[in-house]
Amino acid sequence: MTKQMIKASALVLVPIALLTSCDALDELLSVEEPSRVVASDLEDPNSAQLLVASVANEFRCAHTYHASASAITGNEWRDASNNTVMNIWDARVHDTSGYGSQYASADCGSGQPALFRPLSRTRWFAEYVLGLLNEWTDADVPGRTEMIAEVAMYAGYTYTLFAESMCELVVVENGPVVTPAEAFGVAVERFDQSAAAGASGDLLNAVRVGKARAQLNLGQTSAAAGTASAVPEGFEWLLPFSSAENVTKNTQWRFNVDTNVATIAEPYRDFPCNFPWPSDMSTECTDELDPRVKVTDQGEGHPNTGIALWYAEKYDNAGSPVQLASWEEAQLIIAEAAIEAGNYDQASSIFNTLRTNVGLSPHMASMDMNGMMDQLIEERAAELFLEGHHLWDLRRLGMRPYPPIGQDDGFGAVYGNQLCFDLPATEFQNNTTITGGS
Repeated sequence: MTKQMIKASALVLVPIALLTSCDALDELLSVEEPSRVVASDLEDPNSAQLLVASVANEFRCAHTYHASASAITGNEWRDASNNTVMNIWDARVHDTSGYGSQYASADCGSGQPALFRPLSRTRWFAEYVLGLLNEWTDADVPGRTEMIAEVAMYAGYTYTLFAESMCELVVVENGPVVTPAEAFGVAVERFDQSAAAGASGDLLNAVRVGKARAQLNLGQTSAAAGTASAVPEGFEWLLPFSSAENVTKNTQWRFNVDTNVATIAEPYRDFPCNFPWPSDMSTECTDELDPRVKVTDQGEGHPNTGIALWYAEKYDNAGSPVQLASWEEAQLIIAEAAIEAGNYDQASSIFNTLRTNVGLSPHMASMDMNGMMDQLIEERAAELFLEGHHLWDLRRLGMRPYPPIGQDDGFGAVYGNQLCFDLPATEFQNNTTITGGS
């Protein structure tokens, strides 16, 4: 997209209530070419609040689709329907063309997972709005710095999710290919920008969790723990959803409960008894079932495949909110840094506090690096279940994916090893920096 002309799709995620009450947006969408909005209409300071709300809505949809991608390509979900596209996501055999490129072409509202397009649009739109807010003055836009803080926070999380899911990516319009580490660095910059703009209260704590997450992903565990330590107990930042339209629905509920295209994978059934590998069980499990991973066997198979349907109770309707950031995630980051530093007592204390808070008994992990890392993986899997973390955890923590590489998926393919998504063909076709075009 250019700054001179903006596709109207950048605004489609504004809630219906806002759409019907906003005369300015009605005017924007009634231009002679309804598929496009002239940039000068949006570059009016009076549009500032609408633009900020639109960034938040774009991010919400990008996040819920990212979490679904993490669930199906990671270990949390399995394909239940033998849908061609879902099967590719589940089997970890993505490519950049044909059905395999669906992760790049599908968008918010799709009946299948989507990834590249929603995140790309959110990244671009957040940067566009930040640019406008930085050009305007406080006299033009009352509360301008608070708006900068909010948009920069969403931008930071967008770069983080992008880097956690892609093998490589582009973070500047028509720019060069960069590594996930470089994108995490940009995420840290945006979180710092938010804090510098005066983020406070819950917004500041969301910034702290996001920055700590990006620092952890960069291997800066000590710095990440320092950032996370300022997050107060009880904090959480929830992303709201609704049943108004497909673009506003919680897709974790939609794909698992509503349409049955995905079922809860075996490692998350009767958690932690089957975690992380059901085939590793040699004796009857006596562990307490973890209420953070509460799932239900529906007692029936998918009508097309007969595969057992298991639902997650975490999201029980289209409007169920999704947790973006929390004190619990901050504590897990601190625990990981403590393990790396050899402070196993501190890590164990954090784990047991988190378990006590949900009614579980302390878990007696081996007080060594291997035992504590196993416990960290289990606690992260439970605490962050279906929140979009697990695919990246598989990559950064070196976990074996389940089902194993090479196993028959039951639909004529075998499980692959692609735990990240390649830069799609569309980027190479349109990005002149990569192709050398002019």
